[in-house]
Amino acid sequence: MNQHTLTVSELNKEIKNLVQSGFSRIVVKGEISGLKPPRHDHMYFDIKDSSSSLPCAIWSYKQKLTDGYIPQNGDEVLIVGKPSFWLNRGSLSFHIDKISLDGEGDLWKKLQALKKKLSEEGLFDSIHKKELPKYPKKIAIITSIGGEVIKDILDVFSRNSPYLNVTVRNSRMQGNEAVQDLLESIDDVHQSEIGADVIIIARGGGSFEDLWCFNDEKLAYKIYNSSIPIITAIGHEADTSIADLVSDKRAGTPSIAAKIVAPSIDECLQELDYFYNGINGIIKNKIEKYFILLDNISKRHGLHKAKYVLLNHHDKFKRIEGAITLTNLKKVIDIKNDHLYLLNKNIDNIFLNRLQKNNTKIKYLENHIKSLNPKNLMKRGYSIVYNKKNEIIKDVKNIKDKEKLNIKLYAGEIEVQNLKSNKK
Repeated sequence: MNQHTLTVSELNKEIKNLVQSGFSRIVVKGEISGLKPPRHDHMYFDIKDSSSSLPCAIWSYKQKLTDGYIPQNGDEVLIVGKPSFWLNRGSLSFHIDKISLDGEGDLWKKLQALKKKLSEEGLFDSIHKKELPKYPKKIAIITSIGGEVIKDILDVFSRNSPYLNVTVRNSRMQGNEAVQDLLESIDDVHQSEIGADVIIIARGGGSFEDLWCFNDEKLAYKIYNSSIPIITAIGHEADTSIADLVSDKRAGTPSIAAKIVAPSIDECLQELDYFYNGINGIIKNKIEKYFILLDNISKRHGLHKAKYVLLNHHDKFKRIEGAITLTNLKKVIDIKNDHLYLLNKNIDNIFLNRLQKNNTKIKYLENHIKSLNPKNLMKRGYSIVYNKKNEIIKDVKNIKDKEKLNIKLYAGEIEVQNLKSNKK
C-alpha cells in the first residue's frame, strides 16, 4: 500500500488552504449564542441556526461596532467576513469584519439610540413646544398629493373650517429621497410669502420601514427649529416617530390634525355668542349698580327727616341754610348726572366697539367662504376636465389618446379631443 501518510500539521495546512481558497468575503445570518466577555479587545461567540453552530471572533471589536450596537445573546444578526482555520488547534472559526442586527431589529436599535440622544438634548421637552394659534388663517400642508391623506384633510376643512386659506406642498413621504424632500418642503413654507400660521406634516399608515424617513435626525432638528408651529400626523395612532416626538403637536391621524388645527364655524359662532352675552352682562351690571346708588341717595336720612332736623336743630339749620341752596343742590345733581352720562356713553362705546369687531370677524369668515367657492375660482380662469363618464380628470395618465373630453368653464362647456398626452 503506497498511500502517502500525512502528519497532523500537513493535514491542517491542506484544510486551511482549502478553506481560504474556497471562500471569499461572505455574509452569514444567524443567532448569537455563547457570547463571552471581551478579552484583550477581542470578542468571541457562536452563531447558530436551528441545526448548526459556528465559532466566531471579532478582532479589535470596538473599532468594528457601529451605531451604538453591542452584540447580545439571542440577537438575530448578519455577519460579514471570512472563515479561517487555526493550524495549531485544528479548529474552524469565522473572522467577522462587520456585524449588524438583521432587518427591522437593526432599525429599531438605531431608533432607540437616536431617541436617547435627542431626549438628552431636550428636543422632546414640552417647554420647547410652540403654542398653536387659536384662530389660524393660513395652513400649509406637507404631504403626497397623490394619496388619500390630502383628500381626507381637505374634506374635514370643507365641513368644519371652510374659511381657512390652505396651501399644499407636495413631498415624497417614503423612501431614500423622502428626507431631503421633507427638509426642502419645510424650508419652502418658511421662505414663501404665504405667511402660514401652522404647518401640518401628514402621511397615511405603513410598515416600520415605510415610516423610517420620519426617524431622521436632520428632520428632527428642522422641525425643532421651525419658527412656525408644526403638527405631525404620521401613520396610524399606534405609530410614533421621532418627528411626532419633536413636533409641537402630534395628531393620531391626518383627519384629527385637520380638526384640531382650527375651530369650526359652529365653535366660532359659539365664541361670538359668549362675547355678546358677556358684554350684555357688563352693561346690565353697571346700570343696576347706578340705579341702586341713586335709590340709596334718595332714601338718605337727611332728606326724609329734614323737618325733624329743622324743628330740633334750629340754630344748626340756620348755619346749614346758608350753605345749602337750590343752586348748590342743583350743581351737585348736575355733576352726578354728568358723571352718569359719561359712564353710559363709555358703556355705549365699549358695546359698539365690541359689536363692530364681531361684525368684522363675521364679514371675514363670509369672504373666506366665498373665496373657496369653486365658481369663484373658475371665474379667475380655472376650469374642470371631465371624461365621457362625467368623471373629473386629475392625472394625464387617466386620459387615452384621441379620447373626447368635456371642459367646464365659468360660463359654458366645450368638447375637445386629446391629441397627445405629456405624462412628465
